[in-house]
Amino acid sequence: MFLAIRELLFAKTKYILISLITTLTVSLIFIVSGLAEGLSADNASSIQGLAADYLVLEAEAEGELGNSFIPMQQAKEIMNDQEQEANTLSVQMMNATIGGGDKQISLALFATERGGMLMPEVMEGRFPKQENEVLADDSLKQEGIQIGDELQLGEKTSYVVSGFTTDQRYSHTPVVFIESEDLKQVNAVAVKGVAVTDGDYSAVPKIDALGGIPSYSQEQASLNMMIIFLYVITAFVLAAFFYVMTLQKRDQFGVLKALGANNKYLISGLITQIILLSVVSVGIATAISFGVGALFPADMPFILNMATIVQPAIIIIVVSVLGAVVSLYQVVKIDPLEAIEGVAA
Repeated sequence: MFLAIRELLFAKTKYILISLITTLTVSLIFIVSGLAEGLSADNASSIQGLAADYLVLEAEAEGELGNSFIPMQQAKEIMNDQEQEANTLSVQMMNATIGGGDKQISLALFATERGGMLMPEVMEGRFPKQENEVLADDSLKQEGIQIGDELQLGEKTSYVVSGFTTDQRYSHTPVVFIESEDLKQVNAVAVKGVAVTDGDYSAVPKIDALGGIPSYSQEQASLNMMIIFLYVITAFVLAAFFYVMTLQKRDQFGVLKALGANNKYLISGLITQIILLSVVSVGIATAISFGVGALFPADMPFILNMATIVQPAIIIIVVSVLGAVVSLYQVVKIDPLEAIEGVAA
């Protein structure tokens, strides 16, 4: 530790440059992670937040919610077969207007039992009490919709917004919760606990049902691939820096070995430097990422919090150490006699 800190202070310009490059790379990782988390929530927060463990779908739907169609009578029988609470769920993408105006708004209609477990918490206004009242995601406020406004769906169907909930998005559109009593078929039966099914239907864990949302898997795969490449780049950058620096310090390491320093002492000093630089870079990158996130528009799908950062931060530190391991071999194979002769020459 003593040797590592002394060298960091002595060659501070060189290490500041390394830390700067690492900080920029880590900042990019955090920002892309925030975008991945934000897009995930914007695409599927309504499913992620369902108060259920399984979705019972048609077996032929192959896990895709939008391709599953269950007659309401059959859905009620499935609900009665469950040992724990269960509710029906119907999902339909619609266009609506405010009070019959010209502006079209894309909505995802979630139909379920009024007062059932799938109905989210009311954040503003009140819970729907009448058949024509709905609970809407508060992102609709950005479209100018307020409590009491009328959402016109087609020529004959309209609903009044009685309250707002939050974090209810599906396929990048706000969700509106309506009553399902008049429906002839639904997409799924949501079940708490273990779902009971027969051969015509399959129980899909809620987390697996996310893959059936349009573009969800493709979006997350693309962003995760970017993050993985950034981890690899960070490892290679640090590996290259510390490898070159170790070669430049061969003579110094040889002299230290001649004075009695063993490989364990020298290697621990090198790893300490890597960890210190990584921790400092992660700390600065965290501040930069939160600052950049604060500048993004409110409607941009970007979620960055400590829970989002902790896992990437740990991976970055581990990857940094692994990337610099290649330079440790140079420390081990240094011959003190050759190093002293090199210094004398």
